[in-house]
Amino acid sequence: MKTDIKEIKLQIWEEIIGNCVKFEDQKDQVVLMLRTCQNMQIAYQRNFKEGIILRRFGRKLVGRKLGILRTDIPAKPIVVRMIPEKKLTSSEGT
Repeated sequence: MKTDIKEIKLQIWEEIIGNCVKFEDQKDQVVLMLRTCQNMQIAYQRNFKEGIILRRFGRKLVGRKLGILRTDIPAKPIVVRMIPEKKLTSSEGT
């Protein structure tokens, strides 16, 4: 059962940030599962602009920390950004 996965729909100018744990290019939709404070799933129609944008990245998204921002720009309805993992240095925390 997938009771611990929350399906989300982003509002305009809303962003979700999390670690991508799964990418599925299904027959009719593209599904990403992100781990935030809980497992979140976001899905877009495969042949809509959002799905096409996600398919360009493909499985390269898995294992990466991402931000997915929904916009009101018709040519770019979502923006995907890779967030670099922060590395601690020996000078931090002193």
